[in-house]
Amino acid sequence: MHALTQRKNGFIEFAALGERKAVWHGLGQYLEEGQDISQWKAAAGMDWEIFSSPVMYQAFMETKIDTSRQVLFRSDSHDMLSVVSSEYKIVQPGEVLEFFREFTNLNQMKLSAAGTLFGGKRFWATAELGKEAFIVDGDKIEGYLLLVTSADGTLSTQAKFSSTRVVCNNTLNVALSEQNKVVRKTHASQFDAREFKVDLGLIDKGWDNFVTNLKSLADQKVVQDEANEFFARLVNPKNDSAMKESLGYIRQMQALQYFYKNGSGAEMSHGTKWGLLNAVTEMHTHGSGRSGADSQFDKSEFGKGASVKQEALDLLLCC
Repeated sequence: MHALTQRKNGFIEFAALGERKAVWHGLGQYLEEGQDISQWKAAAGMDWEIFSSPVMYQAFMETKIDTSRQVLFRSDSHDMLSVVSSEYKIVQPGEVLEFFREFTNLNQMKLSAAGTLFGGKRFWATAELGKEAFIVDGDKIEGYLLLVTSADGTLSTQAKFSSTRVVCNNTLNVALSEQNKVVRKTHASQFDAREFKVDLGLIDKGWDNFVTNLKSLADQKVVQDEANEFFARLVNPKNDSAMKESLGYIRQMQALQYFYKNGSGAEMSHGTKWGLLNAVTEMHTHGSGRSGADSQFDKSEFGKGASVKQEALDLLLCC
């Protein structure tokens, strides 16, 4: 069962650039470059709107209305998305793609993927920054901008930069500055794309710093005992002796050791801090195989996986 939204007619609300059929088992639509925003909305299934209605409920023989709460539902299927406060400000699926219109028109970026998850409760789009770098020979990373929001109150509207390691599609956030890792806005106020507009000069500087840090990690050698200590510190930061006996701890440690030695591109990074970071990002980008690729994407980009990857980077850079 995948988390990508599937309509009753079988249509998958996801679109990506190119013929990357391996992505999410080939689900969704694959577009050629040069498509406009309206074509992306249709292909990604983000051409519907979110409507709202006051909460109504049946109290025995009496129908009552609660104006302090509202039901959010899809304009096409009328399926309910959530029940939220009447003060909740809606961000429409199409607004997420419209955010990128100026960038794509000026050829500064190009949309690379967009879609919805969990019946439309969460939706996002990513665009290629046009930035890339080789951390070591043959080991390339590329930069992306991601905008995501939710229709159920579980996630604020967020714009953030991330990198993808090409050899394995591992993702990692790009910190443009210590104060500006992610731009967030809650649903307590109206979405205004202008507040999320990106300072392109900040992108250049932040990307250069990010690449410099990764290359520094690739130059720093580690022995196996140091690798073991790093993984243990990341998985069990409080050094809880009881946790060390747990099955979850043992499995995480085994998975990290596996990816460190045998993960995609490990031959280019094993024995370095860059290799340690790649083990963490691969485990938290692609998971254990128990979840579908799209469910894992949600965890990796917006959930615990994103924070663990950032913790790993911070830990490696400081020590």
